[in-house]
Amino acid sequence: MNDFVSKQPHAPVVPGEVCWVLLTEAAQAFAPLRDRMGEETYQASKKALQEHLCRYFSASKCATAGLQINPMGGTDGGGKCFKVRWAMPGCGKSGGLRIAVVAYCDDRRVVVCDAWERQTDPTSGEFAAAFESASKLRREK
Repeated sequence: MNDFVSKQPHAPVVPGEVCWVLLTEAAQAFAPLRDRMGEETYQASKKALQEHLCRYFSASKCATAGLQINPMGGTDGGGKCFKVRWAMPGCGKSGGLRIAVVAYCDDRRVVVCDAWERQTDPTSGEFAAAFESASKLRREK
């Protein structure tokens, strides 16, 4: 019976079923984009990004295969660290943002740690510092 149950497809996870945490650094990076895009376009793009990230939770064992989400390690608290590419309208294929995200599969929680516009491609050290912010937040709770 367990084999039968494990082969059943998972119900898709929707943004309302995920706890979204936006750290100060990420909020500061998103603010100018929101201003340039306008509120309506920004909200539509944000919803598309959240739906994309929800596919991670919908995948069997929270897998990233085929999601254009690059794993970059894990945190002490069990989070998975990812670099996510967010294409912004009018920015072309290589434009948009690179976002440092920590996902906690068991909690269905996403911490958006920081973001960089493509013109200033972040270093691995900048990603590591961003992921550490999520680890500190987890330890404080």
